[in-house]
Amino acid sequence: MSSQDLRNQVNELWAQARKYRAEGKWEDSVNSYSRILKLAPRFVPAYVERGLLVQEMGYPDMAMGDFENAIQIDPQYGYAYYGRAWIKSSKGDHQGALADAQKGMLLDPEHTGMYFRRIGTAYQGLRRFGEAIEAFNEAIRLNSDMDEGTIYNRGICYSQMKEYALALADFTRCLELDPDWAWAFSERGRVYLQLKEYDKAIKDCSNAIKYKPIGLTQN
Repeated sequence: MSSQDLRNQVNELWAQARKYRAEGKWEDSVNSYSRILKLAPRFVPAYVERGLLVQEMGYPDMAMGDFENAIQIDPQYGYAYYGRAWIKSSKGDHQGALADAQKGMLLDPEHTGMYFRRIGTAYQGLRRFGEAIEAFNEAIRLNSDMDEGTIYNRGICYSQMKEYALALADFTRCLELDPDWAWAFSERGRVYLQLKEYDKAIKDCSNAIKYKPIGLTQN
């Protein structure tokens, strides 16, 4: 296969993978990235995109392997550190996550907003809630269409700091963006409980059970 034919095939598979992901066909998207890597085993972006997908699908060890491979091939690829920071946070290595997120941001200064989200999550795990809120605020400022996960995490921090009005505002905003998000109902219910607004707490907790009836204990 000529180098031009290889590039054309990789580009076609890349477009296919992105299309599948946009359609919610995650397994098909993962398969497309895997086919790219069979053709071009040092194509770092495919490792990272596949890693992000399999993490979303609940396979953190597989995702970590992809991010580690990407970093080994190209230690200057910032987005791989973003992904590895996500895995480290999910595994409780919040200090390691903070270091990776900060390194990724240095390597990828054009996309600092998303790294601030990972930095905020790391600080949150370290229970440094004030610093976490500052990072989440910066993430939202730099990326006005930041997803509800950033707002939700900021709400958790406000709740931990007993800033209940701010926490309520964040969880309510999350539910405006995602009206059947069980975790946002659950956390807003907890805040209402602290405020002794029991009817609202019961309603939110009932909605949380409705949308996620099994295993709703902690995030």
